[in-house]
Amino acid sequence: MPKPRKQSDLPLIVAEDLSLAEWLEKIAIPEHKRSFKIADYSFATDAHRDKYLAIVHSRSEKEVKQILRGFLIPSGTLGSDSRTLQSLSALGNEEFNELLESREFVRRMYFTHKPWEGITWVLDLLPDNPRKALDALDAYFVANVTFMPEGRMHGLADAEAIIQQRYFHHANPREALLSLRPYEFEYLVALLFEKMGYRVSVTKATRDGGIDVVARNTERGKAEFLLIQCKRYESKVPVSAVREILGVVSKMQANKGIVVSTSSFTSQAKREARETSRTELIGFTELNVLLNQHLGARWPERMSYGIRDIQHRLSVSGNSDERKSRGA
Repeated sequence: MPKPRKQSDLPLIVAEDLSLAEWLEKIAIPEHKRSFKIADYSFATDAHRDKYLAIVHSRSEKEVKQILRGFLIPSGTLGSDSRTLQSLSALGNEEFNELLESREFVRRMYFTHKPWEGITWVLDLLPDNPRKALDALDAYFVANVTFMPEGRMHGLADAEAIIQQRYFHHANPREALLSLRPYEFEYLVALLFEKMGYRVSVTKATRDGGIDVVARNTERGKAEFLLIQCKRYESKVPVSAVREILGVVSKMQANKGIVVSTSSFTSQAKREARETSRTELIGFTELNVLLNQHLGARWPERMSYGIRDIQHRLSVSGNSDERKSRGA
């Protein structure tokens, strides 16, 4: 059985000279079966990236994750590590010892010669937790940017762009929300704001003053008090909803009033909301993006469980009513 050729012996294919389709075809071949070398740790050009982002929703999950797997840094070593080690070796003893004590990357490089603790595990967060995946990539970049080669920086940026476009802007049917009872939609909105970091409560059905969800952030320096109306509408939300919530915001001295809808808003409602910084309108398009970010791109499949879970938790904590009168 012939021995596999060493990577250094294989001919190099210049990825920049290929079309996007040709590049995708080449990198789809498993690395151990390739009879060539090709850069697969980032898009070859900005044009390749832009073209792929434009079609990413039509590509298979298998292909998307295979591309991301190449863009994400694996555990072990990279080609630039020898140059980094040479630079470290050229430092004076005092400066090198200081880095050895302060930077885990340097300790791993010096003691194990495998300095990179990989970030490919973020693939396990997709498609259900794309926001957490991006947060992890951001933290990883900040921790390792000093020693990261430029090509790998581009690869991480390309991976973030794919995750944002594929999972944040995934198109979900509006009918998924319209299938909910009004009170279920309110709990879904409460769940969303809870995932966004707020402490939430759902108001009583008979005396809510037009407010369905209350969201608070009590973190020092970020204190915020939000009043939220939930409109499970098929038609556009009229300006009266904006005026109603503004009145309650003033009365309760809240920071902002938010109207969340399964549809959109009339031009008059949008105009009135723009005239004050104390109202925000979230229609279906914006709501879908937020749900994708914080509940995952497959939120329609999982929302029933999430709704029942938060309904139970808020009921136990005394922050909601059963709202049986709104169940129809």
